[in-house]
Amino acid sequence: MKRTELHVVVGVGVAGCLAAIARSRAGYAVIVLERERARSAGTYPVCTQTSNIVSENHSGAEYPFDPQSARDCLDGRIANDRFFPELIYSGKTYSRIIASQSMMNDGHDIVGQCRSNMDVLRAHYAQRCQEDPANAVFGEPSAICREIPDVPGVRDVAAGFLTPQRGMNPVLVSTVLDWELRQCGVDFREGSTVTAIDRRADGRYLVEYTAADGSAESVIADQVSLCVATAAFGMARRLNPTLTFPRLFMALREILYVDLPDGTDKNFTCLKLEDSYGGMLSPINEHCAMIYHPPAAHIMNIVMDPETCEFPDEYTHYLTAGHPETEKRAEWTLTRLRDFYPELARSEILGAYLKVAINTVADSRVRRNIGVFGVQPGATMTVLPKWAMCVVNARNELRLALEHSVANGNVEAGEVDELLAASVRSCWETRPAWADSDEACTAQATKHAINMNVPEVLALRFAGQNRAISG
Repeated sequence: MKRTELHVVVGVGVAGCLAAIARSRAGYAVIVLERERARSAGTYPVCTQTSNIVSENHSGAEYPFDPQSARDCLDGRIANDRFFPELIYSGKTYSRIIASQSMMNDGHDIVGQCRSNMDVLRAHYAQRCQEDPANAVFGEPSAICREIPDVPGVRDVAAGFLTPQRGMNPVLVSTVLDWELRQCGVDFREGSTVTAIDRRADGRYLVEYTAADGSAESVIADQVSLCVATAAFGMARRLNPTLTFPRLFMALREILYVDLPDGTDKNFTCLKLEDSYGGMLSPINEHCAMIYHPPAAHIMNIVMDPETCEFPDEYTHYLTAGHPETEKRAEWTLTRLRDFYPELARSEILGAYLKVAINTVADSRVRRNIGVFGVQPGATMTVLPKWAMCVVNARNELRLALEHSVANGNVEAGEVDELLAASVRSCWETRPAWADSDEACTAQATKHAINMNVPEVLALRFAGQNRAISG
């Protein structure tokens, strides 16, 4: 039964989609306001900005320098595995975290640090399984992380670690989220640019926006959820000038999609640690991959203005017009990663993407989960520095919304835990017909690839989509 409250979600990257789905499942009427417009008929323009280049559902194994980030990511990975269907992984098995021999030769015991982090993950996973047997999504705690002597087809390996981290296909994630939004009956208003949000005397919110046809529109919402990535900080500060954030670093980075003309036998992500000693190869399917090399990718790191919370002017320009070194950095990345991954020998660049990563510390190897902010009573803000935290944050964000409803007498206090559990239940209670057909699934996903401005080849699943996970 729908509740009397109307909720507005601003922005539909992964965070906004999850906020809208969770709130709708909890019984609220939900309106989504999204600035972008779909370029493909019959689709919603979801995950078209920050989320279009993300390819990792992190388990925390990539954080040997930061045990708390490792635990946070493992918690997120468990929640995501319980929420999303297997389809999003597009046939990818567990990732390989690779400690470089050259890093060991230079006196950095990256193998020892990785081994220590695997112990952290095993212990934390065992604790989570003891708390709730349903958390045992990766099998026995003793087996979730395994050290392997080498990784065939990868050069410069001191040790490899098989971990529950998994690479997903962002185009298939968008396809799944589009379906869930429709199943939930969310009122999706694309081409809607929010111009102002003000809290009224009665505690509700006046949300003003420019509609797709250019007209000035407004809606009065009982609650609002700000999910517009880095722009959310400024929106939140305007709603509550006393709101404080941690010192936030906004790092401008460049990530690539490349083709694989010689194919690949890797149905897993390789993440070589760390900095100049390696980089990521994340095959999306046999035909293309995402690659990342930290020295080439890390262009600039600016601390967010603590007073205005405005997006850096330089980044606004670069994200629109491109960075002058984009092509040079792309070639640098591809040239360097050819030293590690033989299948890149004849690869060409399909697209270079500038993205802003948010960290709470300057060191990119240590990234805390920023989480959910209560901006005002009935107003929340969610920013995802780590995609792995999307379901955890959606649940926490919904808890704040439900607590506000309890305070207003619209929800019984005893309902909250039940509503939270039901709102982050697994997707696809009604499985879409296209999910079981490669041809139909590719057709749906291709539409989202066009919306997301990524190569259409991403819409193809691995030929071995249904093969068992292997070590």
